[in-house]
Amino acid sequence: MIDSIKYFGKFLPKYDNSITDVIALLVTLLVLVVTILFIYRKCLINRASRKEYWLPIVDDGGSVIGRVARSVSLEKPGTYQHPLIRILILRSGNIYLSPRTYELSPDFGKYDHPFECMMEYGLSIEETLKDMKKKFFPLSQTPRFLLKYKHINEIGQWQVLLFVLNILDEGELIGVDKCRGKFWTIRQIRENIGKSYFSAFLEGEIDFLEALKKS
Repeated sequence: MIDSIKYFGKFLPKYDNSITDVIALLVTLLVLVVTILFIYRKCLINRASRKEYWLPIVDDGGSVIGRVARSVSLEKPGTYQHPLIRILILRSGNIYLSPRTYELSPDFGKYDHPFECMMEYGLSIEETLKDMKKKFFPLSQTPRFLLKYKHINEIGQWQVLLFVLNILDEGELIGVDKCRGKFWTIRQIRENIGKSYFSAFLEGEIDFLEALKKS
């Protein structure tokens, strides 16, 4: 510390040994320290902003009207509406489900579609799907859009974009715990609705899923 003061002292005005001059020197050093701390704090804020995950805010029509940090949105659940992509995995009419692992979800541990993503601000739906495909099912087709609906739970307000992906074999899926996941029939899901087996998302989708099977 003393060496640092001596170093910066080379660039400071020269003072005599009077009390006034000593006070002036201390004030100058104080201003210098405050300036350095201000610049350092600004750098930390900028670094944190670059690392923050920004979520788009959308209206009921799906248009992006702003953005907010994910941490801020989680602190004020339901204040903003965010797009959420969910991908339904279908094989021979059966739906692949596994326990939810996202601990911030009120349905943690309940069965649901394993592939879900909060869209990042600045990325399009197509770009997000492309990233998900590359990460989880690189050898499969691109999921096709099924429906859009609104869902509100304890951690937020969501505009859900539900996609469906038809696969021939479970081996097409990567990045999931296949020991815990399994295929369910629509009938099995319907028979267990309301028994705390499934997420609120999935239970709200059951009517659409039945229509999908009939189409």
